[in-house]
Amino acid sequence: VSGLPEEEVEAAAQLDVSFATLYSSLLSALARADPPPDGRSLAEPPSPLPFVGLPLPQPHPAASLAAEQRTAASAKEVYRLGAAHAARAKGFLVLDGFVTDHCAILNLETSLLAGLLPFEAHPGRKMAIHKRRADLLAVPLAQLNEDAYVQLYRQALRQGKAYSQLQV
Repeated sequence: VSGLPEEEVEAAAQLDVSFATLYSSLLSALARADPPPDGRSLAEPPSPLPFVGLPLPQPHPAASLAAEQRTAASAKEVYRLGAAHAARAKGFLVLDGFVTDHCAILNLETSLLAGLLPFEAHPGRKMAIHKRRADLLAVPLAQLNEDAYVQLYRQALRQGKAYSQLQV
């Protein structure tokens, strides 16, 4: 990524956000037992994207394997893939300069973590996941002006939900 123009680095970061969103959606689908509405298997890739001349990377093969197995280990692998893309995107879309995008990535990371919860049987680890979700969302709230970012403060209700789940 170094040596690329800033626009291309930002585009790569947005692509990472898209892949993290894909993996978050897969985790949500894995937790549900129902098949996708179009009748495809979760392991089947969607129809190819119609971008001519744009070399897009394909989702990791572990995502397809996870869709077939639906186990805690495969869910953790999908989480790791999504978290890696989110972390890489956060490396460019930093809070100081890309506030909205950075907060969206933090929300995406909390969704990825929430996707692990149905596969976690140990209560202590569930609590640790909830705490990690809440801690992720607390970071921007401590640094942002409440008057300038009203919508982001409203989204802090999600943080309250994560904290309330710590009590369960």
